[in-house]
Amino acid sequence: MLCQFERVIFPRDAAASTSGFMIAVYKPCGTLRDAAGQILDRFKAVGYCLPTSNKVKYRMEGHWSKTQKHGIQFEVERYEEVITPTKDGIIAYLASGQIRGIGKKTAEKIYETFGQETLQILDQEPRKLLTVKGISEKKLRKIIDSYLANRGARDVIAFLAPHGVTPNRAVKLYREYGEETMDIVRNHPYRLCELAGIAFKTADKLAMSMGIDPLSPERVDEALLYTLTDAEGKGHLCLEKHDFLKACLKLLDTVGMTEDMAAARAVRLIQDGKLVSYGDSVFKSKTARTEESLAYEIVRKMHGSVAEYPHLDYAIDQEERKLGFRLAPEQREAVKMGLTQKLCVITGGPGTGKTSVQKALLDLYKERYPAAKIACCAPTGKAARRMEQATGVRASTVHRALGLMANEDGQYGDPEMLEADLVLVDEVSMLDVYLAEKLFRSVADKSRLILVGDSDQLPSVGPGAVLKEIIASGLVPVVRLDQVFRQKNGSRIAANAKLIRHGNLSLEYGSDFEFYDSTDLSVSAEIIESLYLQETAKYGIDNVVLLSPYRQKTETGANALNQRLQGKINPPMDGKSDAVHGQRRFRTGDKVMQIKNCEDINNGDIGYIKSITGTQSDSVVRIDFGDGRIVDYENSDLDMLDLGYACTVHKSQGSEYKSVIINLQCAHSVMLVRPLIYTAITRAKEKVLIVGERRALCTSIRRIDTEQRGTKLAQRIHDFSS
Repeated sequence: MLCQFERVIFPRDAAASTSGFMIAVYKPCGTLRDAAGQILDRFKAVGYCLPTSNKVKYRMEGHWSKTQKHGIQFEVERYEEVITPTKDGIIAYLASGQIRGIGKKTAEKIYETFGQETLQILDQEPRKLLTVKGISEKKLRKIIDSYLANRGARDVIAFLAPHGVTPNRAVKLYREYGEETMDIVRNHPYRLCELAGIAFKTADKLAMSMGIDPLSPERVDEALLYTLTDAEGKGHLCLEKHDFLKACLKLLDTVGMTEDMAAARAVRLIQDGKLVSYGDSVFKSKTARTEESLAYEIVRKMHGSVAEYPHLDYAIDQEERKLGFRLAPEQREAVKMGLTQKLCVITGGPGTGKTSVQKALLDLYKERYPAAKIACCAPTGKAARRMEQATGVRASTVHRALGLMANEDGQYGDPEMLEADLVLVDEVSMLDVYLAEKLFRSVADKSRLILVGDSDQLPSVGPGAVLKEIIASGLVPVVRLDQVFRQKNGSRIAANAKLIRHGNLSLEYGSDFEFYDSTDLSVSAEIIESLYLQETAKYGIDNVVLLSPYRQKTETGANALNQRLQGKINPPMDGKSDAVHGQRRFRTGDKVMQIKNCEDINNGDIGYIKSITGTQSDSVVRIDFGDGRIVDYENSDLDMLDLGYACTVHKSQGSEYKSVIINLQCAHSVMLVRPLIYTAITRAKEKVLIVGERRALCTSIRRIDTEQRGTKLAQRIHDFSS
């Protein structure tokens, strides 16, 4: 039937819907009668990703149904726009609001350029739109994605939406496979797992609905591969062979499937080069290549000599006079090591003098080699700025130093060579295997490479345990700084960090390290709110952070606390605009955190919303990240942002604040391990305030991270060295 959109019944914000399911009202363009012969001037339609522009007519196909609760409704199976093939018709369609990035003026320019071929260009050669004045690469991507969602990918979206695949994910699938997409979806559904974000269970549900044999080789193969993909999401690069097969069988959950059958398919995948067996473990081939490449680069960096530093002890004595204090023996050893080794590691907790070592080392290197190039970097922008302030040497993020830009899936391309004579990297515990491999591969043969970090912190968010494995290899020179140098005011933070590292429950409490006992989540949230307002009033919002083990699930999870604090710190008022995306609501002035790598904005970067233009559901949000990076986000991009008043402990890595508020409840028990509480309190420079249960604190300190990450980096380093 031919019809025109009138209004959406469900959901209230169709643009922010994650499932794609909709109920809408349409007006028939002609006479439409119900079963009783009555003329209908409107009808209710249900389906996925229904059209919502009132400037275009649609031809819908489907069937009528009747339910006791909802009455008669039209179930839409497919639809298409009815575009009048005239200048006015094509311009009206382009400017209808269905295609993001094209307004009336841009639509007219496009038609002036391509005329009657406009829709053909959009379908087959969209990059030609770059010849139209005002259309940039960034705008073109938005136009293409939106056009695909409205035309080329529509059938894919409608087919996959009932199975839990979001419209955005379906568009990415269509972009990857093009016209073959529906054939792949119908006949090879397990290939959907090749696209990041589509889980095996989703593809499996689709496959089962099509009658695929539960014991088919295709299903078992994809389960084996996905088992390792899932493990990588938990930090593992590999799994022990028996554990690998057990996990796969659990995922398949199929009567008649045995470990021997799964092992036979695993052998076949190894023969085909999709899996790699190394020692007693199994890797995906890409992961194995990355870890092997990193091990090779580490060993290669250890070889070769560096020029001697004459009279080094005397030079360090002179540097101590400039600094105004004497270095401890292990600090002095660390400075010497950095100036005499090609590759080395300096590790230690807070207050052990890592920063002093870096400053002394760089001062002495610049004095000896005034023309040499120095590259200082860290995984996060905050850590890099702190490094620069402490050493006086310009520093950047690792990503920026290597020229890494993330694509729309958050993946990075190849790095640039790092042209420097000395490379100093701080917060190395945050480097996952992929970023570490790019870094080591980019460091020139002539360069010295000094790695600084705290191996007792939480491991990287990404897979691997790079710093721990390098130290565990026993082949790379390492100095561990263990002596705590208290600040003049007698700070207990560094002292308590050392106690926690050794599993000692006898923490010292006082004005700079306080505990607020609360077993009730609601009461805890109230205390946290009060403390946050108190501390931000004293130190400023940039110098205070609220940390929780969880993002969701409880009243004291980061998400709930963010919404609570937003209402206090940045309440709605005249002149402040809002932007809404799903459950997220952002307001002019809000502190926000990037949660996905995109171009030169990295996961964990903090910024502030400077302006919001447009409507709540169709807006442009401008964010200032504080170092010259000002970025505009459209509504569909807002899933890359969270409010930044509270965050998880993992997200706080690499950052430092004057005051840190930490929530610890027994309800968070699954997350409570020693590296988590250690990492949380070591974010603080002046004050730690813990809210929650003492039993939760004791659990955190007692419980070491029992599940060691699956990685063979240390073993590979040995293999390349022998």
